[in-house]
Amino acid sequence: MAEISYPADWRDIPKDRWARMMMTPEQYTEMRAGRLLREEAAPEVGDIAPDFSAERLTPSGKPTGKTLTLSSMRGKPVGLVFGSYT
Repeated sequence: MAEISYPADWRDIPKDRWARMMMTPEQYTEMRAGRLLREEAAPEVGDIAPDFSAERLTPSGKPTGKTLTLSSMRGKPVGLVFGSYT
C-alpha cells in the first residue's frame, strides 16, 4: 500500500499543488494534524481488528434486524466487504 506523506512545513508544498488542494496553509496545517492523530490510533498490520457490530442483511440486501459482532466470529475465517449497495 502506498504511504501518504504530509509535508510538515506548508512551505515545502509546490505552488501548483495548492490550486489542486483548494485549501489555505492554515487549513492544511489543521488537516495534517488531524490525519496524523488518526494514523497514530490506527491498528498495524497483524493487530487484532477492533470489535464492531453490524446489521445482517438478507442475500438480496434487505435488513434482517439481527446484528453480528466481529468478536463473535473469533477463530473463524471472516471476509468483510465495504461499499455501497444503493
